[in-house]
Amino acid sequence: MDQNNKKKAKIFTMEQQFPCGPKSSCCGPIGQSEEEVKSLKNAIEVLGLEVEIYDVQKMKNLQENPQVFKLFRTFGPQAIPVITVEEDVACMGQAKTEEVISAIKSKLGRHKSAALDYTD
Repeated sequence: MDQNNKKKAKIFTMEQQFPCGPKSSCCGPIGQSEEEVKSLKNAIEVLGLEVEIYDVQKMKNLQENPQVFKLFRTFGPQAIPVITVEEDVACMGQAKTEEVISAIKSKLGRHKSAALDYTD
């Protein structure tokens, strides 16, 4: 597939943090480790998608991505990671890689169906 025609997935993430301390039992970490992000990116690329990664803490204006901004504003850091496919939210929050891939495949199926509708 031509690089210019590749569908694009975006991972909106944040560096893993431990708000109550690394050994605290009151809450778990928020955000993702570098290894988790790399693993997720690799799994999504296997689907033939171009993947871009955005750290929400380093973005100048999260409002440039209104769907992600709304989720982050509503749910806070628990919404992260947010994964979009062609600007549509495919999934959000901590999930197993298999669940993320399933959600992306579902989203890709809807995009394909929509494209077929337009060609009729």
